[in-house]
Amino acid sequence: MKNLFKNIIVFSLLLLIIIPVFANAAIIPCGGHIFDINDNIIGEQPPCGYEYLLELVNNIINWIIMISVPVSAGVFAWAGITYMTTGVADKKSYAKSMMTKVFTGFVIILAAWIIVTTITKALLQDPSIVPIEGA
Repeated sequence: MKNLFKNIIVFSLLLLIIIPVFANAAIIPCGGHIFDINDNIIGEQPPCGYEYLLELVNNIINWIIMISVPVSAGVFAWAGITYMTTGVADKKSYAKSMMTKVFTGFVIILAAWIIVTTITKALLQDPSIVPIEGA
C-alpha cells in the first residue's frame, strides 16, 4: 500500500511537469489549422515542405530538452539525497551510478541539440547570401 501511494505521488508530480509542456509544444509547424482560445479556426498554416521537415526535427529536439532539464534535475536531486542520507555502501554506489547515467544522458541530449541545430541552420541558409572572404 505504501509503495502504491508513493508511485501515485511520483506519477502526479510528473504529470504536473509534463502536461503544460505538451499543451504549449506547437511541434508541427505546418499543414493544419490555427485556432483561437475558444477552438475557433482563425487561419491555416502553410503547406508542408522540406524546410518545415527540418523545423519539425528542430522542434522535437527542443521539446526533448524542455522535458529533460526538469527530469534530470529531479533525478540528480533524488540521487544526491540518497547518497547523503544512506549509510549503506551499495546504495551509495547506486546513487553514484545514477548520477553518472543522468549526466551522460543529458550530455548526449545536448550534443544532439547542437548537431541538429547546426545542420538545420546550414541546410536552411539562404544560398544567395554568401559570406564575405577576409571580413
